[in-house]
Amino acid sequence: MTSTSDLFEQERTRLTAVAYRMLGSQHDADDIVQDAWFRFDRHVGHIDNPAAWLTTVVSRMSIDRLRSASVRRETYVGPWLAEPTLNQSGSGQLGSEPADDAPLLEDSVILAESLTLGFLAVLERLSPLERAVFILHDVFALPFGEVAAIVERSEVAVRQLGRRARQHLEDGRPRFEAETQDIAMLTQLALAAAVNGDLETLQTYLAEDVMHLSDGGAHHRAARAPVLGRDRVARFFIGLAKRFGPEMAFHDVRANGQAAMYVTVDGAPYMLHVANWVGGEMTGSFAVLNPDKLRSFHEEWLRSGGPSSTS
Repeated sequence: MTSTSDLFEQERTRLTAVAYRMLGSQHDADDIVQDAWFRFDRHVGHIDNPAAWLTTVVSRMSIDRLRSASVRRETYVGPWLAEPTLNQSGSGQLGSEPADDAPLLEDSVILAESLTLGFLAVLERLSPLERAVFILHDVFALPFGEVAAIVERSEVAVRQLGRRARQHLEDGRPRFEAETQDIAMLTQLALAAAVNGDLETLQTYLAEDVMHLSDGGAHHRAARAPVLGRDRVARFFIGLAKRFGPEMAFHDVRANGQAAMYVTVDGAPYMLHVANWVGGEMTGSFAVLNPDKLRSFHEEWLRSGGPSSTS
């Protein structure tokens, strides 16, 4: 007979994946999933479908947490990016057969895309309910009827929320494609061009409509608004590279399912940078410099083996 803890552990990874996409914070996601475990342990004898029950509890707690966080994010200094996670790949269906209106998403592009820093930034445009509906239905392929029960709305209302969410995301959704073996090389070449101050070469690696977002929070120097366009982003990168010094080390890592560059200063966290590449051009650039958001990432990175300097 499967124990209560074993039943829960079978669902933990999927529940964390849902909560993280809802909240953009690994700490908050882990906190909610742990709270769900305490509730599950108290009620397990009265639960017919553990996966559905746990999904409902985690989703509702995430919505409540997101409503509270939305107030703080409205006054956040500069762009807001999610707290990065180390070497995470999105996974997990919700365990029920998807309806005809739900996409088949096992290991799909949308499942991977929804984990990236760029996509999580765009999700900030949505209300908590819109975000929940989009994540549960469009990302994790849960039928609208089941989503309606989770968010306590009619199915008609949930379908409307889903349509609004997709409309809000349409314009700002970053261009994304599956990574190729060239990504690490392209990133290194672009970095070298920036360090050398080679504007013309650097521009060849950037899409015409490239966008750079920097999240430094209130206490770290970073761009306070998005930097848009090939020329402006190239000049911004060159200016940033001028601040590089011998105390900096550059590490190839994987963050939020993507190849990333992690920069430390004398061993302490400084910046995590992730780029979207499409057709050999950088279409989006995302830098997390807020030390509070890098703390958990840095600790996990050290536990995983730590420094592996690439330059």
